[in-house]
Amino acid sequence: MSQDPLNIDESSNVDDKAPLWIYVNKIEKLAGGGSWRFECKFCSNSYVGSHSRVMTHLLQEGKGIKGCLKVTPQQRVNLKKLVDNCKERLKRAAPKAVPLPSSSRNMSSSSLDYDMSYKVPNATESDPKKRKGMGPLEKAFQNEAREQCDGEVSRMFYTGGLSFNLARNPHYRNSYVRASQIPGYVPPGYNALRTTLLQKERKNIEMHLQPLKNTWKQKGVSICSDGWSDPQRRPIFNFIAANESGPMMLRAINTHGETKTGEMIAELIIEGIKEAGHENVVQVVTDNASNCVKAGALISAKFPTIFWTPCVVHTLNLALKNICSPLLSTRNNEAVYDACYWIKSVSEDVNWIKNYIMNHGMRLVMFTEHCDLKLLTIASTRLVFYIFN
Repeated sequence: MSQDPLNIDESSNVDDKAPLWIYVNKIEKLAGGGSWRFECKFCSNSYVGSHSRVMTHLLQEGKGIKGCLKVTPQQRVNLKKLVDNCKERLKRAAPKAVPLPSSSRNMSSSSLDYDMSYKVPNATESDPKKRKGMGPLEKAFQNEAREQCDGEVSRMFYTGGLSFNLARNPHYRNSYVRASQIPGYVPPGYNALRTTLLQKERKNIEMHLQPLKNTWKQKGVSICSDGWSDPQRRPIFNFIAANESGPMMLRAINTHGETKTGEMIAELIIEGIKEAGHENVVQVVTDNASNCVKAGALISAKFPTIFWTPCVVHTLNLALKNICSPLLSTRNNEAVYDACYWIKSVSEDVNWIKNYIMNHGMRLVMFTEHCDLKLLTIASTRLVFYIFN
């Protein structure tokens, strides 16, 4: 008697973007796109197609492939529920847009500095050779005006040293679309951007973060701290408040020129604790450096209800580093070294194979074409912490 395909362990194998792949056997990868030759685990019939065809076959919704007659109505309901749950998880994981602040403006307190002296040059000023005339299509679509506007926008990027990635910012395009719908609109000037509008946007962000802050009293909050270097190589100390409702950045402090002692780190973290409310803080999470351990002890002494927790990833990182690259002190312990020395050789062989494939384009192409696995590389350590309910 065959096993029910729905008894497959979904927790470790399911892909939220294509959840029903686990109910078919992939036989052969076809060239181009995401199509496979697959065998249905219910009816054992073979078909060709992508995940959308698998859904059509199993759920019997749509055309282009025969529906599976072996799937019972109850199984179809369970499959549909799995697909809906995966779509919901993808929806929750998608970036959420922050609503814009209110566009209403108090006329009595208008201190916006608009530059009204700018004048768009006409065609004769920008081009010494006057054009003879425009065709009907050019007049209808205002091609000349569009080109001039594109030139002004691109010149703003070039002369201001702006990153081209700014053009991928959704607010970049939305701002121009809104401006085109307001006759005579002039963008805000220097003073407005750094004063009035900045304060309004900050209040707007704080308003949308307030529901997250309200959960700190009910569920508690963890203060996570770590140091890193920005593109200018300045040492930055950041503080994040997090609980099961989500993380929130508290502050980032430039510690250039300061000695990172345990007392100094404890003082900075205590400021973050006061901002979140010491009665709401459950734990403080840092790495395992000696100065951070001392800072944790000072914080626990000042706030007995707050625990210091070492970063899980940093702890595992130190343990694996000691195993894969044993120090002389470890080698002197013969029992430990004899049990773990083989891991070092395996690690070196794996790194050699990975570097060989990654550094040769033809080998990398062959690997990606014939292997579904992905080459993993060493990534930067990130804070991992426990959240207490």
